Amino acid sequence: MSNALVETSYKLQSGQTLNSETVKNYLVSGNGSVTDQEVMMFIELCKAQKLNPFIREAYLIKFGSSPANIVVGKDVFVKRAYRNPSYEGMKAGIVVIKENGEIEEREGSLKLPKETLVGGWCEVYVKEHKYPVKSTVSVEEYSKSQSTWKSMPCVMIRKCALVTALREAFPEDLQGLYDSAEIKDVPDKLPEKEVEIGKASLQQKNAIMKVAELCGIYDFADKKNTKELESFCSSKGYGLHNLTYDEADEVIKLISEYADEIRKKEQEVVDVEFEDVGEGQQTMDV
Repeated sequence: MSNALVETSYKLQSGQTLNSETVKNYLVSGNGSVTDQEVMMFIELCKAQKLNPFIREAYLIKFGSSPANIVVGKDVFVKRAYRNPSYEGMKAGIVVIKENGEIEEREGSLKLPKETLVGGWCEVYVKEHKYPVKSTVSVEEYSKSQSTWKSMPCVMIRKCALVTALREAFPEDLQGLYDSAEIKDVPDKLPEKEVEIGKASLQQKNAIMKVAELCGIYDFADKKNTKELESFCSSKGYGLHNLTYDEADEVIKLISEYADEIRKKEQEVVDVEFEDVGEGQQTMDV
């Protein structure tokens, strides 16, 4: 494998550097071993689409010897649509066969007990487009018959229609991005391992320590010393060793923001040091 694959890297806006070592050690979900090329593709996608995997905007998933999958969360699609100046709103819902046999496209995700769910739909309104961008998808093509699809099929198929329509409406913002619900080989919920940090996943624990090291509140060379990291979490209202899955995501985000603040302050110091000598001030003779 060429060095070009191994050395691919991307510096995030928060100051962290995304490279092959970081991805392999902290950001791979599943039980498979990713290849250098799969890592490169993940980094390049994050770079092209400005995604931050430390706050769970992108996932690299690999099970066994199957090809790796790169997915993003639904929130990425929605947030990018809202930021686009051409976005003028959207509607989304489900397609059901009513008790009398009539097919209905219904906004939202409410299905009555005697109705049959057959699909989802979404319309995205874009400035200067005569008609909305519409996507209608079928349950039988997307359902994985797993836990989430069994318990919330209406929510899941509506989401599939929504992300499909948004991708078609804003290809430059969302090209190459897919939600986990759209990919058959990706389970509804990834297997998580119990770790020292409460119910947080191993991936989350590693991400916390990685971003904490970047802003100087943790050192992998002294792994058992978590005092500064514990103090930071405590100051934000969290207990480091009792984090839930959702709390760990929030802590990753908070530490990333703290790292960004440090980076900005360091840049301000550099700007002051290189500030031009003002008019009337004398310079030192050399």
